[in-house]
Amino acid sequence: MMAAVRAAWFADRKRPAVWTVTATWLVLALGFGIGVPYLVHLALTGDPEEAKSAESLLAAVLPGQLVPTGIGLFPLFGGAILVILGALVVGNEYRWGTWNLVFTQRPRRVQVMAGQAVVLCGLTLLIAVLTFGVLALTTGSLAAVEGRSADWPSAGRLLAAVAGAWLICTAHAAVGWFLAIAFRSATTAIAVGLIWTLVLENAVSALALALSPLTVLQKVLLAPSSGALAGALGARSQFDGGTPGVLESSSALMPTLVLLGYVLVMFTTGSWLATRRDVG
Repeated sequence: MMAAVRAAWFADRKRPAVWTVTATWLVLALGFGIGVPYLVHLALTGDPEEAKSAESLLAAVLPGQLVPTGIGLFPLFGGAILVILGALVVGNEYRWGTWNLVFTQRPRRVQVMAGQAVVLCGLTLLIAVLTFGVLALTTGSLAAVEGRSADWPSAGRLLAAVAGAWLICTAHAAVGWFLAIAFRSATTAIAVGLIWTLVLENAVSALALALSPLTVLQKVLLAPSSGALAGALGARSQFDGGTPGVLESSSALMPTLVLLGYVLVMFTTGSWLATRRDVG
């Protein structure tokens, strides 16, 4: 098992696509979470009403709002990026034909796939930590530039946000991982995964506002559960002027259980498919 983990980590850290996707996400997180609000803040004039809006935008990019700003980015924007990452780390093996060689050597197939899953979980944790690290550095710098106090969140609250972001990332990456195995293709997995998370689930969420029976289905969908977890951890709901994809939630328990279910089901089912059928 440890050999499978080491081999998967060696392969993934050598893939340019992995670090390209990671860098792209960090740039998007900075752009949407910090850059856009701060630039709009600078563009607003001295009109009293606009000055109030400018102050609100500035407050959102200071350390005091690090947790709501950071966790709010993951349900919609981060989820889509992580679906792509999950599909790439296993789907490209089908395109390159390397599974034919790997599966004829030791260790066993189930150990190979378990190693892939463990390393993917490690990558999602790295992405969650890097995201909050980059946001913390940027918000701290802006506080110094603007002459504002750096009212940092407590360590417990920050750790809870990182853990929530890790769970959201892992659930989405597991979906991409499973789809890549199911379709034996990274490209198809990415297309289906993005349509699933960005189109179908958001359509169901929108219809749930008018059709109450769909609210039950909404609670077990990936994107709404991610948004509910972010809302429970302090992000402002999209219906209250917050980040798109974030939903109001009083408890983190239900969305956490749903996301953990996605992680377990996707990794287990994907591993079973890989071990039970032909590679080609």
